[in-house]
Amino acid sequence: MKKQEKKKNWFKKSTRIVGMDPVTFEEWWRVKINRIQIISIFLLLAVILFFFNFAIFSYTPLGYLLPENIKNKNKQKVELAALKADQLERKINAQEKYISNLQKVILGEVSVDSIYNIENISSPEAINIISDTTTSEAEKELNKNIQQNAERQKKNQDKIFDHLFLFDPVVGEISQKFRLPNHPGVDVVTKKDAPIKACLNGVVLHSSYDDKDGHTIIISHENNIISVYKHAKTVYVKVGDQVSTGKAIGVVGNSGERSTGPHLHFELWSDIGPLNPIDYFSFGK
Repeated sequence: MKKQEKKKNWFKKSTRIVGMDPVTFEEWWRVKINRIQIISIFLLLAVILFFFNFAIFSYTPLGYLLPENIKNKNKQKVELAALKADQLERKINAQEKYISNLQKVILGEVSVDSIYNIENISSPEAINIISDTTTSEAEKELNKNIQQNAERQKKNQDKIFDHLFLFDPVVGEISQKFRLPNHPGVDVVTKKDAPIKACLNGVVLHSSYDDKDGHTIIISHENNIISVYKHAKTVYVKVGDQVSTGKAIGVVGNSGERSTGPHLHFELWSDIGPLNPIDYFSFGK
């Protein structure tokens, strides 16, 4: 009983807080408070401080300083970097496939158009073909739209070339003109060991030796323009090199089975297909 009374008395025990003049000891104010009230005040201050800190770290930028938020922020950065790396890898793979296919087409390893002929059919009875040679109005309209689109692309292509400074890769005589589909370029006979020069600023996509075309260089330029140089005696550039307009990239030669004498086989390509170089180059004439 005495212990319980002591505990109650301890909680009820009052403390007097007095404010006075330190010189005259004149009393200014006084507060009488017991220990229960003191504990209650401390608890109330703790609750207020908790909600104050919660509001600051939840609704202000200071919340990012918490260790857990720093971990989450770093995790988001890692995930975003991984996503960008995956997208970049896909773009690189697609670009590599595009360049590889483009090289095969330009080098003649794959034809531009795939066709079927009657000799590929093992048995005539296997396929029964019904031919309809009539042309509907819809087909005529489609053909008209295709022709108009091709003309529009050609005009846009001409506008692009109007703003470009094209440099003659060599100076000489045209021995074989541009003719599709068998010869998508021109053959230029020039002086012995004449330098081959880049027709425009660009990046070397392909530089190697081929049994049929000899030393071949393919350069990618702005506006999806591709230039091709074949049958060189020697080359001065490698894949990935940056070349400037008029820079020497090789020497005219007679390499490859398709060459019958020293000359340059030159091709010019765009996103609409092979272009006639004579429309854009004079070759010194």
